[in-house]
Amino acid sequence: MAKTTAHMRAVCDLIAGQGALIKLHSADPGTTGASVIATTPASGTTTWGAAADGTDGDAGKAVATGSAVALTMPASTTATHFSVSTGGGTFLRGAALDAPITTGAGTVSVDVTPKTKFS
Repeated sequence: MAKTTAHMRAVCDLIAGQGALIKLHSADPGTTGASVIATTPASGTTTWGAAADGTDGDAGKAVATGSAVALTMPASTTATHFSVSTGGGTFLRGAALDAPITTGAGTVSVDVTPKTKFS
């Protein structure tokens, strides 16, 4: 079913506004928030920007980008996904990172910039 870009952006904004707590995961978190990585802090809060029309690989989608969330990953860990939860900690959804993050022998501070997409 066809949708206008204005409708896709409005729905994307609605989805993004449901939660702002961000966590990292070592695999697809599914529908339960599985495979969470024990970061420091355990989660961070993002502020969602207004959805915009996607470009390149996101063409044809509305994309809301959140502010960067600083987390410290433990040593010898790979993060492949992030999740979004409500302020009360209820898991809402997960998505793949643009690129996996792998740590070496020590802990590493990373900035995670989440995105919510709707098409």
